[in-house]
Amino acid sequence: MTKTRSKGESSRLVSQRILVLSNLLRRAAGLRYRRLLDLQAGEWGVVAELGHRSPCTLNDLSGRIGVDKTQLSRTVSRLIARGLVRRKPNPRDNREVRLSLSPNGEECYGAIMRAGSAANRSLLADLSAREQEQLVELIERVTVRARDLLRVEGS
Repeated sequence: MTKTRSKGESSRLVSQRILVLSNLLRRAAGLRYRRLLDLQAGEWGVVAELGHRSPCTLNDLSGRIGVDKTQLSRTVSRLIARGLVRRKPNPRDNREVRLSLSPNGEECYGAIMRAGSAANRSLLADLSAREQEQLVELIERVTVRARDLLRVEGS
């Protein structure tokens, strides 16, 4: 038996569907981390990314999270002022600045990971372990292609 879709539903672009999902998840995470950690929109993403891989430059961070460097710079400055992120010169090249989490930022990262893991369990509760693995694999593949698309669109 095939599932019938209305013309409007079948004509929606995959990218549009992903944007809707992304917006819903981002809004929920923003509310969660505002309530738990008093982090503004975007700040929790920077803390999470620096917790995964740091130190890094602002350019590296911008490319990894897909946010414009100018906008990201303001967010990083707020996090530095709050004592969650550190900025240090690269010992190999004093012109380059490296970003990393402070001890308070590390604590914040731990709280984000605990709360995010609970949200993931709830979000994926209806999927089998294999479906969850497949979903993550597909998201990773589409993300790589989306980065390629951004490079093409930006040139």
